[in-house]
Amino acid sequence: GFFFVFLGSSSGSKLKVPELSINGTQHIVQAGQTLNLTCRGEMVHSWSLPETLSKDSKRLKVIKYACGRNGKQSCSSLTLSRTQASDTGNYSCKYPTSPAKKKKESTVYVFINDTGNPFVEMHSDIPKIIHMTVGREMIIPCRVTAPNIAVTLKKIPRETLIPDGKTIIWDSMKGFRIPKATYKFIGLLSCETIIGGHTYSTKYLTHRETNTIFDVQLSTPRLVKMLKGDSLTINCTVTAAWNTRVQMTWTYPGETRRRGSVTQRIDQKNPEANIFYSILVVDKVRDIDKGQYTCHVKSGPSIKAVNTTVIVYDKMFINLKRRRKTALEVVAGRKSYRLSMKVKAFPSPEVIWLKDGLPAAEKCARYIVKDYSLIIKDVAEEDAGNYTILLSIRQSNLSKNLTVTLTVNVKPQIYENAVSSFPDPNVYLLNSKQVLTCTVYGIPQPKITWMWYPCKQNHYKTRHGFCFHTEGSFNLKAGSNIGNRIQSITERTAVIEGKNKTASTLVVAEAKSSGIYSCVASNKVGKSERNVSFIVTDVPSGFHVNLEKMPIEGENLVLSCSANKFLYKDIAWILPRTVNNQTKVKKSHNKEYSITLTLTIKNVSLAHSGTYECRARNIYTGQEVLQKKDVTIRAQEAPALLQQLMDQTVNASNSAMLECQVRGIPEPQISWFKNHEEIQQEPGIILGPGSRMLFIERVKEEDEGLYQCTATNLKGSVESAAYITVQGKAQ
Repeated sequence: GFFFVFLGSSSGSKLKVPELSINGTQHIVQAGQTLNLTCRGEMVHSWSLPETLSKDSKRLKVIKYACGRNGKQSCSSLTLSRTQASDTGNYSCKYPTSPAKKKKESTVYVFINDTGNPFVEMHSDIPKIIHMTVGREMIIPCRVTAPNIAVTLKKIPRETLIPDGKTIIWDSMKGFRIPKATYKFIGLLSCETIIGGHTYSTKYLTHRETNTIFDVQLSTPRLVKMLKGDSLTINCTVTAAWNTRVQMTWTYPGETRRRGSVTQRIDQKNPEANIFYSILVVDKVRDIDKGQYTCHVKSGPSIKAVNTTVIVYDKMFINLKRRRKTALEVVAGRKSYRLSMKVKAFPSPEVIWLKDGLPAAEKCARYIVKDYSLIIKDVAEEDAGNYTILLSIRQSNLSKNLTVTLTVNVKPQIYENAVSSFPDPNVYLLNSKQVLTCTVYGIPQPKITWMWYPCKQNHYKTRHGFCFHTEGSFNLKAGSNIGNRIQSITERTAVIEGKNKTASTLVVAEAKSSGIYSCVASNKVGKSERNVSFIVTDVPSGFHVNLEKMPIEGENLVLSCSANKFLYKDIAWILPRTVNNQTKVKKSHNKEYSITLTLTIKNVSLAHSGTYECRARNIYTGQEVLQKKDVTIRAQEAPALLQQLMDQTVNASNSAMLECQVRGIPEPQISWFKNHEEIQQEPGIILGPGSRMLFIERVKEEDEGLYQCTATNLKGSVESAAYITVQGKAQ
């Protein structure tokens, strides 16, 4: 064995750091011998040993005792028997220190020289993993058991790495030190030495570390609700790059009281990533366990953290309130509407929504239950009603329910608009009585008002299809005389097709002015209007062709085409091709309500027969319209007797009748003669229509004689005669 004495300062001076019995930074002991170290200090001190030497080793003895003048100093002796190569390393004697104080210690590096074991640690079969970071210092820890052993660093298979004092530095107490590791040091390295002709080799596999943390997740939601007495388990899962190592720590409310236990493991089955797990378990949670639980993850400069908040309840409960005190209203046609309540409950209760007493989701596919809300898709009028939310926790027989009423408001709808979105303007006969109706539906029930937009005269533009130039608008009431006199405005409500509809009827006493009657229905949702183009006309149907009489050749043809001035323009006659350049007269007459274009052709012939067309352009549609009249010119015919007059015998005081049956074109003029003297109508003698009949009342004796009818026209004449004999005349 060896015996050491203290060298250096006298025993009387204060020792700022402990003093070792060996002077210098290193010391050599032959393997198998005993290592003796003594430490002296001003206070109680402790020993720090190489990692390869256990403090519980039976070969190790440490004895503490008082020393120095009057025994005021503290000494301790360290004895290590049967030393071996693995005992090589730093032996330190140190004072106890606080974090703020500078570490106070004395250290000596002891080599245990063993010619059969030149390396402190041997890894000949399975290489030791060394983690490296590019650009950072890396140490290949092939420490030796004697300071003068020559060691060579090789990169397998055949490259020798030579220490140059800069990129590679040899240190017998540490191994090969590489200040800034590069990619060329990645791989299998070997430290080799030759002693007594025998080669010794220890191997190391460098492993490039990264600090890439892909993901950190907790197994619990961001808010965890628990009952007092239950156990809490939170699993923190980290997914990191294959070469990444992580540190996982927890902060939580009961940390200082060590309320939780943590277990950690790693899963390296995934070839692309490492998965690290840290599981925190808190048994039988109490009030002190509520608060934030955070999993902290660190890998080099990379730091991540995830947290959850734990709430601890004494018992199960349900609190249910309305979210809004105001009435629940929605407008029909809305894409989505959410019915929701204020719910606070633990654990999460079972949720059922009822619509008018029946399960809502079963009643309609548009109803979707989400958490404590009922979502109504594509809101329709039939969605109005009573909605009930039922909440229940079966394990504690807890239940609560709340009913709310939903009103679905509907924008006013005017049913006459649905029948015809773009109706043609209506024409109303001058001075006629007219009834206009507007049938309205909406929720709430709409207010209906009638408006009047008068037309400005002599303009042929369109507004709502006609009457562009209006002279303002006017609200109408019963008895109004604006435009046309309003006889009455009445409303009646009735249930039609299951809906409460209102019909508003406006009665126009006399149609005199053209314009637009507008029915406006409004409620809190919006308004709708129906515009009735009210065109007053003195022409039947607004467009009409009239023929005064069907002419005979030689007479004048007179045709008139009349069109309402608010509906039509560009009036023109289209004549048959057979009509030659004979004189035609066209005359236009502009009246208050219409325009009339009269066509006159004088002294017509048979060639003027044909179809006469009147053309006009509809101001509202822009289309051309035609009215046709077929004209047949009748040829002249000489009069012809259809039946000869017959002689008659008549009793005195009776009546007598003669009929001159003739035909001819033009209609023949008929004259009657008695005994060759023309008969004029006088009391007792009556000439029928067209003088075709001669009627003698109360025949007298002097009425006896020869009666003759003559029929004459431009083509000639014809006559017939008969003798009337009077019986019972005076003898």
